[in-house]
Amino acid sequence: MRYDTEVLFIKNGEGSHYDPDLGEWIEAEPIVTETVANVTDLGTDRSVALFGNIKQGAVVIRTQPLFIIPKWDNIEIEGKSYQLTTARQPLDRNSLIVEEVVKGG
Repeated sequence: MRYDTEVLFIKNGEGSHYDPDLGEWIEAEPIVTETVANVTDLGTDRSVALFGNIKQGAVVIRTQPLFIIPKWDNIEIEGKSYQLTTARQPLDRNSLIVEEVVKGG
């Protein structure tokens, strides 16, 4: 199994607030945890079992042994944003099934 795809776990900044002096919303910097993982497309059989049809944009992320997944709000892979569908933790590894989030759609 190759762990060759960069995966970013992004946690939104927790210090975001409204600044009444400036009259605008100030976004805190997000916390980004980077790792390399094995990322593959979700097979058709599994897609039908999970979603009831073949879901485009769904992938499986398998992390390296003993990698601890941080708290996160979204995942980025190759510039695309993903949300969690299901997660498993077999034998000190993490396996996440995520689906692509289409922005503005």
